Amino acid sequence: MVKKLSALILSLALAFSFTTSAMANTTVTFSYPDGAFDDEEMSASVVYDDSFFSQKATKQNDSLALLSAGAASAVYNKDDIRDFLKACGYTNKRDSVKDEASGNDLSFNFGKRKIGKKTVVAVILQGTASSAEWKSNLDLGFDNNMKTDSIHHGFNVTEKAVHKKLNTFLKKNNLKKGNVKFWVTGHSRGAAVADIMSKRLSDTYGKDNVYAYTFASPKVSRTKAASAKKYINIFNYVNSDDIVTQIPTKDSKTLEKTLVNAGLINEETLTRGLSLLGLDSSVNYTFGTYRRYGRDITMSSSDHDTMEQTFSDITGTDFDSTSVAHNHCQSCYISWLMG
Repeated sequence: MVKKLSALILSLALAFSFTTSAMANTTVTFSYPDGAFDDEEMSASVVYDDSFFSQKATKQNDSLALLSAGAASAVYNKDDIRDFLKACGYTNKRDSVKDEASGNDLSFNFGKRKIGKKTVVAVILQGTASSAEWKSNLDLGFDNNMKTDSIHHGFNVTEKAVHKKLNTFLKKNNLKKGNVKFWVTGHSRGAAVADIMSKRLSDTYGKDNVYAYTFASPKVSRTKAASAKKYINIFNYVNSDDIVTQIPTKDSKTLEKTLVNAGLINEETLTRGLSLLGLDSSVNYTFGTYRRYGRDITMSSSDHDTMEQTFSDITGTDFDSTSVAHNHCQSCYISWLMG
């Protein structure tokens, strides 16, 4: 009788513990440094709910998209993303990969949270943080022999380095296929790496176990399979006025014109970057057609109107449709999804 009573008390205690630890409809207010305002700190609120990860990964979830946009914005500051993950009930591990010679650098955060029988691993990837990373951003794997990699070389090499650290994280926490799901997100350069990583995780763990949302991602792959149904769990949010989402272009001269005219990079820096990659800036190289893995979710004209008002509310500044920084910044994408 005593044993049965003890077992009952234990089961009730475990059930109560699970119930109280579950997070539903939790408002997370967070700070993030916005690239359109010299990294001035902005703030916004999103909602976290454990149920996001019990829904189908292949079904677009606007609430999870907004949460992901928040995480992808907060990751630019180690304290902001630490507080963000803590508010969502996740552990936090800040790390980075570095290769100064190639510019294949990236900072990121891993986190984990047990939800039901599975553990959700958060992979939050930071965008371009230094001028050195532009060498990696420009590195398509193209050489003077007119050959190029099928996947953007700079992003691909960076993703492999981050993936290696992710595998170490999984092994250390005894997380294996069958007991793990992934939540992957990033903005700009981080979005490109997130896109490639989500594709590879989907290949290994199945698309139903990878919840991927990227923002302002450049294009990453020349393969036609990039947008195949196999990767319909990857959602890439694209502002069509955002120059970054239009690159790489089909040839080097168009790329040069796009980058320089937009003010993303000056001619001297671009020429130096191409030279370091072994390319002659006077030659027009043909790259081919690049795509993103998964599905592009493109901002509509009505979305744009609503975004502008929300952007003004968040930043205290009118949205400038002619500004590259405004079209690409974190507040633009957060405002779109909040509208």
